Amino acid sequence: MMRRSEQLFSAAERRVAVVALILTVLVTVLGLTVGQSWSPPSLGPYGSDAYAVAASPGILDARPVMSAPTG
Repeated sequence: MMRRSEQLFSAAERRVAVVALILTVLVTVLGLTVGQSWSPPSLGPYGSDAYAVAASPGILDARPVMSAPTG
């Protein structure tokens, strides 16, 4: 089969690719917009529970408990 032009894709194929790209971007943007509007804002890895409990008085930092030596 001989090619009639030097272009890799025909005009119709390029038009279909551009329409597919535009639709992909549109669906992605709409999906992200809907997802952001339906989900509550992020409060970090611990959520709202991290802010509900007051710190114990006199505790400045946590230290590991020393375990008994094995062997």
